[in-house]
Amino acid sequence: MPERAGLHGARLLLRLRWTLFREMVRTSPGLCVLLLLAIMLPAALSGAFVVATGVVIDTVATAAKDGLTPAGSRTMITALVVAGVLYTVQMTLHPTGAAACDVMGRRLEGRLRDRVMATVLAPPGLAHLEQPDVLDRVSTAQTVGIGEIRPRAAVRAVNNKYSEQLQGLVGAGLLLGYAWWAPLVFIAAWTFLRHAWVRKLRDSVQLTALQTRSLRRSSYFRDLALTSPAAKETRVFGMAGWLLDRFARTWTEAMSVVWQERRNGGPRLWISIVLLAGIHLAIFVLLGNSAASGAISIGAMSVYIQAILSLEGVVSYDLDHTIDAGSRPILTAIELEEEMARPAYRMSGELPAAGLPSEGIRFEDVSFRYPGQSHDVLAGLDLEIPAGRSLAIVGENGTGKTTLVKLLARLYDRTGGRILVDGVDLVRIDPQQWSHRIAAIFQDFVQYHLTAAANVGFGALELAEDREALATAARRAGALEIIESLPQGWDTILSREFVDGADLSGGQWQRIALARALLAVAGGAGVLVLDEPTAHLDARAEAEFYNRFLELTEGTTTVVISHRFSTVRRADRIVVLADGKVAEQGTHDELVAEGGRYARMFALQAARFDEPAKQVEAHA
Repeated sequence: MPERAGLHGARLLLRLRWTLFREMVRTSPGLCVLLLLAIMLPAALSGAFVVATGVVIDTVATAAKDGLTPAGSRTMITALVVAGVLYTVQMTLHPTGAAACDVMGRRLEGRLRDRVMATVLAPPGLAHLEQPDVLDRVSTAQTVGIGEIRPRAAVRAVNNKYSEQLQGLVGAGLLLGYAWWAPLVFIAAWTFLRHAWVRKLRDSVQLTALQTRSLRRSSYFRDLALTSPAAKETRVFGMAGWLLDRFARTWTEAMSVVWQERRNGGPRLWISIVLLAGIHLAIFVLLGNSAASGAISIGAMSVYIQAILSLEGVVSYDLDHTIDAGSRPILTAIELEEEMARPAYRMSGELPAAGLPSEGIRFEDVSFRYPGQSHDVLAGLDLEIPAGRSLAIVGENGTGKTTLVKLLARLYDRTGGRILVDGVDLVRIDPQQWSHRIAAIFQDFVQYHLTAAANVGFGALELAEDREALATAARRAGALEIIESLPQGWDTILSREFVDGADLSGGQWQRIALARALLAVAGGAGVLVLDEPTAHLDARAEAEFYNRFLELTEGTTTVVISHRFSTVRRADRIVVLADGKVAEQGTHDELVAEGGRYARMFALQAARFDEPAKQVEAHA
């Protein structure tokens, strides 16, 4: 087992390294050539510089002993000039290589970011965004799970590592001039140390990757502390200390396994370090004796010492962790692409959706269960949604109302039964085209920190630049006056987090969201869904909002979701959901007359709503 685990770890490290090199070439072949030169040239120049300084030292030593001759003077000046030129070129190459690394790293990270976004956005459904394994990979691809070492750092580490290795090889060649066995002994000792270190590195990288879920959790606590959405509650409830403690605890718990593994295997590492130190001491003593006996010159000793100091680079290991940790997001992004390409995430369908529905939508014995759950949210649901009419779906929380909307919008595919659009099974219709036929305002509709024009224009991107169309939708939704009163009008960013930005009240945001939906209808959406975006309003305000909505969308296939029965009485038909299926349906008057679930819930909610009014009248 240990051998198999070690082989797997070695293969993983090779795959990480290969992935990084391949993606660097794909990102910018020209920069790769520049980086290759930045790695190779300094190594050659460093060897020549060491030799030149050795010549200078020998010349100075000879002059100190016998006096400076004209020939010695010329040799020293030539060597100094050569050394100066070599040093200057090296100093020029260093920032050039650093700049090339920075540009390559930024391009690589930009390409990685675009790929991850495209991969996550590719599936038309939502299933992948609610699966922990997929979210872990997304986090790792964004460097959350590997200590946040980014590909840019890996590129810099590649440049430094292989430059050091080439310089070490040049040093080994120079040391051959002293003794053929000397570089071999050093390289063997450094290899032994590197082997011990790589084992710890491999285990560290693997264990850190396994902690991605815990690290993602700690990042959540960090974001709660640093971002604005939770700022009010974290301060009102005095959560600062709790957040700091919870972040530190989850981070420590995740990393403690990695730290423990780093502490293991210490003896082997220390033995190799002591052995290497002993070899260095022995060789330095031999060099000193050789110089003292005249077997080698002072300049030669200087060259050999500098060569020895560069030999560590031959088996350089200290940058490996940075290279492999920085490569992990790239490999994870590739794995994420492969995962998202699986049939499980690709929704079928090739039939056109233009003009649908012209007759209606019918749910036949539909059942649905969320991935990883043990019970059905919908079970045996039968429902008819006539085209061009308004349908209200009511029910208590947890009865499957929002799930029904998700199936209608095909954010998920049903697990049983059929959903027919004009008699055609929804799974046969192109999901991308069908999404353009659906417009929805959800309970948690997005308040984009973008311009007012963008917030409305997202309803129909093809009309986003048409200010007349935007104004028409805003006017119908009662939002035009709000927008025109903003500091920059349509160009005002709807967030106080930006300069000259503005924030809106909850009611104003609802009108913006309604304008977005109405623009979608103007852009060709055939089904409009309102999924409790007013749940936090009082009953009167909600009823006014729904009434306006139903007036504006008359003649459009409209689905209204609410848990308040009194606010949707104007809908053409009302459906009551219970236990994942239709319990009752009819008009408001018909359902009240039946005296069933709807009538009881309507009376109960009406009584709660009317009681405060009666108390006010009694005190008047």
